[in-house]
Amino acid sequence: MIASDWYASFPWYDFPEMHAATDALWRAFAAEFTARGIANVPAELDRTRPHGTDREGGCLFTQTCGYPLFSTARGHFHVLGAPHYAVPDAVAGTHRSYIVVRGDSPARRIGDLRGVRFAINEADSNSGMNLPRRLIAPLARDGRFFETVAITGSHAASAAAVANGEADAAAIDCVTFALLRRHRPHVVAELRTIASTFATPTPPFVTSSQHDDALVATLREGIVRVLRDPASAEIRTALFLTGMTPCDATAYDRVMAFEHESALLGCAELR
Repeated sequence: MIASDWYASFPWYDFPEMHAATDALWRAFAAEFTARGIANVPAELDRTRPHGTDREGGCLFTQTCGYPLFSTARGHFHVLGAPHYAVPDAVAGTHRSYIVVRGDSPARRIGDLRGVRFAINEADSNSGMNLPRRLIAPLARDGRFFETVAITGSHAASAAAVANGEADAAAIDCVTFALLRRHRPHVVAELRTIASTFATPTPPFVTSSQHDDALVATLREGIVRVLRDPASAEIRTALFLTGMTPCDATAYDRVMAFEHESALLGCAELR
């Protein structure tokens, strides 16, 4: 892989309604990276690649989920840092998920969801699968709590499935929920939150694990600089971004601790 083959993507929270802001943030990152001596920085984001893995080592920048760092994408990425979001229940680089139902659902607490149809975004999602699994694990019987668990492909699709009556409940991370409230209020108007999960670090900004420490450090410094620059304030407001805590993968150990705790409670799978 040569530098000219590098790609950048920004798959998390990149609703179509937000493409212009996401593209603008990438242009600011790209300019900063170039100014710091990184050659052949991609001029545009690549929205064609599957997110969450980087087997070829071509990733200069992307955002991924904390859970795949230790599972489906183990060894693929260096963690650059945990972004900060100015939304409720996202504090200092952490976030949590809301358990949502339709407004007319009889459910009032998590125990009321026994035997319902549950929607998740991805099977290896921290906020969609791992965090709700830890929440329901003490309530599961013989490792099962829900009637069915359906994969929708995104948090936004899970929220829509509940709003449309195709699912009874879902776990929606708090950043997506804030974006839905802003851009798709008609969906949020159909939902009611009955519980929140534990918190973990936000989906990390990452780069290929094949990059050396010097490049990783340069990327980290560049991101922090852009996210502190008053010139990017309007872009950051559009994306709810306020900064980033530089860190490595050890900051995400709590993600797998929740998996271990769920297994000890007899709930190795979300079902």
